[in-house]
Amino acid sequence: MPSRRLAEFVQALRGAGLRISPDEATLAMEAVTLVGYQGRRRFHDALAATLVKQETDRLAFEETFARFFEAQADSRGGEHDDAGGEPPQAMPEPVTDAAARNEASAEADDLLSRTPEQLQQQLAEAAAAMDFTRMEVITQQGLYARRLLMNMGMGAVDDRILELARGDTRQQARADRLRHWREQVREQAAHLVRRQFLLHGAAKSRALREETMRAVPFRDLREFRDVKQLVRKMARRLASLHQRRMKTHRRGMLDARRTLVGSIRHDGIPARLHWRQRPPHKTRVMVICDVSSSVREAARFLLQFLYAMNDVLPRVRSFAFASNFDEISDDFARHSPEVAVGRVLDRLSGSGTDYGEMLEAFWRRCERELDSHTTVIILGDARNNDLPDRAEVLGQIRRRVKQVWWLNPESRSRWNSGDAIMDRYLPHCRLARQCANLNDLERVVDSLMLRLT
Repeated sequence: MPSRRLAEFVQALRGAGLRISPDEATLAMEAVTLVGYQGRRRFHDALAATLVKQETDRLAFEETFARFFEAQADSRGGEHDDAGGEPPQAMPEPVTDAAARNEASAEADDLLSRTPEQLQQQLAEAAAAMDFTRMEVITQQGLYARRLLMNMGMGAVDDRILELARGDTRQQARADRLRHWREQVREQAAHLVRRQFLLHGAAKSRALREETMRAVPFRDLREFRDVKQLVRKMARRLASLHQRRMKTHRRGMLDARRTLVGSIRHDGIPARLHWRQRPPHKTRVMVICDVSSSVREAARFLLQFLYAMNDVLPRVRSFAFASNFDEISDDFARHSPEVAVGRVLDRLSGSGTDYGEMLEAFWRRCERELDSHTTVIILGDARNNDLPDRAEVLGQIRRRVKQVWWLNPESRSRWNSGDAIMDRYLPHCRLARQCANLNDLERVVDSLMLRLT
């Protein structure tokens, strides 16, 4: 089996959710080279042993393997499932007067005279010459089916049908039989393309959908049913990345002096590496979210994202405010992030947002706990309903803590429009960024983790 087909199979497995590195894909190809391509069971077991790392991936592997190599079984005369229908029958009464036909008609009659098994073989060969991995959306299936038929030579059959349709009654009857036969072949081609889309295009379609959800403003994300799964997936990926970074960070830098001294007993060979251990960080994150109607969706996803990363984030305390200010950490301790966010929004959301009062309340409650290990993150649009801004209180907080970040769901051009007063708070922020969608949110949390490690 060509290496290209194995590479396509690996890509199909990735689309099914298996995590396969380039080294693992290379190992699978080497294993298949050793066991050969003829014995289906040995071939299957070699791929499974090298590509399936967790038992939870076994079902996805088996389903993908069966679908991917189904076309090969079909080309050898295997059984056809109900979705594909019966194989097209050979066309009866082939025209034998080759001298009276042009080259296109000769090609059509050659195709028509093939047995069902030969047609299936030709269909499989034409499919093997195409790159189905480029399919991205379901509407491309018709285009790929048409290309597949043209690769088989069905264009000559179309021309032959038009030619016979202009003839006498007998030729017109043959044209009708040709149309019926052509429809059978089209159904087989469409079925093959549909299988390929389920292997390759469906994964890309999900990727495009996720890309869309990542770029959509928070206020529009409720229209997507699977956004919660995407948020958890993004959080897990980021958590996994930073777990590796934190492991390296805790290990510290190589201690060259201790390594060289320790290697003396081994004739100068540094048999054991020594690292400069770093003391653990006593970092703390305090998040304050505006949950008023204008920014509540941004707060919802920020809180879900942070609490999905509990394994790698330091201690997180969360606060929310609109017309009232309150700590909401206990809500997340008792409930899942989705339930907790809903309860918080129902309890605190309202009109009359007062940023000045929020800063005062936060200072009174947390003054003694603010220190140089604390990062304060404020998410809000800074629209203060023309109330006192109390920016000096944010200045007091900034002098006490390590850093203050402000995340604003609105575009920068609107940060000081209407009753927005971002310019009053910016001098006291180490970082201020737009956070309008999941892409922005992921970048913010990634940057936060880098600065905390």
